[in-house]
Amino acid sequence: MLYFAPDSLGWEALGAGHSAWLSWILSGGLHEFYGSLRWDGWRSEVSVLNGRQGLSFFPPLRSAEARQDLLATSRRAVPMAELLGLSRDSCLQFDGADPGFLGVA
Repeated sequence: MLYFAPDSLGWEALGAGHSAWLSWILSGGLHEFYGSLRWDGWRSEVSVLNGRQGLSFFPPLRSAEARQDLLATSRRAVPMAELLGLSRDSCLQFDGADPGFLGVA
């Protein structure tokens, strides 16, 4: 299983196959995995998103400012296609690496 990390803008291997990953998800593994990317009140903010939306952060999650104080970031709901396209564009600008299908409509 691979994961596109929003805080590093790169694909990361999770070190597990599909069945192990699913078991990990069902046993509550996401709580620890996303611990550093959650803030007080995150549940109420994400509960209003539909399946075609994601949260855009400013400063971005990969910035030192966001890592120091995630609660102080500005967050807004945006179409997922826009969010993925921005991530893809950022990858291309930073190191010229195209992350693949990410952001392609």
